[in-house]
Amino acid sequence: MKRITLIILFSAAVLSCSGNAKKSNPDLGKPPSPETQLELKDANQLLAQKRCSEAAVHYRKFLDKTPRDAGTWNLLGLTLLCDGKAEQSLAAFNQALVISPTYTDVHNNLGVAYTELKNYPEARKEFMRALEDTNYPVGGPYFNLAKASYLQGNYEESRALIKKVLETNSTAVGPLLLYALSLEKVGRLNEAEETYRSLIKIAPDNLEASYYFANVLVLQNKGCEARIYYNKVVDANPLGELGRRAIAGLKNIRCQR
Repeated sequence: MKRITLIILFSAAVLSCSGNAKKSNPDLGKPPSPETQLELKDANQLLAQKRCSEAAVHYRKFLDKTPRDAGTWNLLGLTLLCDGKAEQSLAAFNQALVISPTYTDVHNNLGVAYTELKNYPEARKEFMRALEDTNYPVGGPYFNLAKASYLQGNYEESRALIKKVLETNSTAVGPLLLYALSLEKVGRLNEAEETYRSLIKIAPDNLEASYYFANVLVLQNKGCEARIYYNKVVDANPLGELGRRAIAGLKNIRCQR
């Protein structure tokens, strides 16, 4: 595909991080001591702060003492993904599944890891496994499947999959953005424009929405309005990647009033 860098959207796949396995978490040892529980609490706080390398150290210490805690293996996998170590996260997620094969969260997260590694066939298998669980929220796996389809250039499939997410939550920012991008790719520019307008009403400060909306407006020969949204991106972050792209876009704007 013409490589569009989705700076925020595609670094923000839908992950699942419940602390316990969905149907069971068969820790066969003694209950964790208060000190061990504190280790886990510290790790969770660090992960919430995106201090991923530090969080991983604490999760590993917890798992040294409680090795059959599937929920913590899942959290370690998420931490490794957060730290840009997708290859290493596979081992953590697979260990969680060894302990608890029915842990649906992990199948979803494993799919995200495979997507990061561009192993799309395996990613698809894991997202489909998550969808087999009729009690599991479908929004996450459908969004992640749509993202993988988009990255492979399967824009019509991406559009249809993300529509499934919007049927459950019509105001979700990430899905709306991906839906608009997919509509643009399949040439449905009027619908893409309408979707961006809805998205910007919901999230007026979302710079990705403003930038990609401006691109569609240019394609629709609405250069004067496109200038407004490019300028919004430039004013917010002139040195960022989107800001630089918006500056380049402004140079080619044709606006006659």
